[in-house]
Amino acid sequence: MFDPESFERLVEPPQEMPRQVDWAVVESRMGVALPMDYKWLIGRYGIGCFGGFLYIFCPESSRQGLDLEYQHERTGLALRYLAERGHSLPRGPGDLLSFGCSENGDVMYWIVGHVGDSGQWKVALGEPRGPLWEEFDGGAVEWLEAVLARRVRMNIFPKDFPRRTVRFRTV
Repeated sequence: MFDPESFERLVEPPQEMPRQVDWAVVESRMGVALPMDYKWLIGRYGIGCFGGFLYIFCPESSRQGLDLEYQHERTGLALRYLAERGHSLPRGPGDLLSFGCSENGDVMYWIVGHVGDSGQWKVALGEPRGPLWEEFDGGAVEWLEAVLARRVRMNIFPKDFPRRTVRFRTV
């Protein structure tokens, strides 16, 4: 379970509060209610990079490469393309919703599936040019904290990530 205070002890939030997102508008456009932990993360940290390596997509970002809705559409097309050509995916393309990426191009997804409650969504990580997929039985912020605190090791990530001190850099 995600604990905001624990996460803030691990990664110091920026001094300035990020601009607020109109979640009702974003969720209406996307046709899905997004997880509360993700909304907290964006509301507290905004758009930026964790540990010099992980980026969380943010709604209405001026940077297309980090915009949640744009990236969801883009990664959805890529997943459908791969599925049509017989590539192995951990779930159907419609069951995965991207929420972030790494410096290496790895993509983090929520496993949406048939779970209507976004608080129950789990995490999948896919490498960009290979068949490796990894899953985490928890939400996005719980996964991010576990990875950054080194409680969970993702084989897709470089062996030296994360460093001992994890910082957040606003972009």
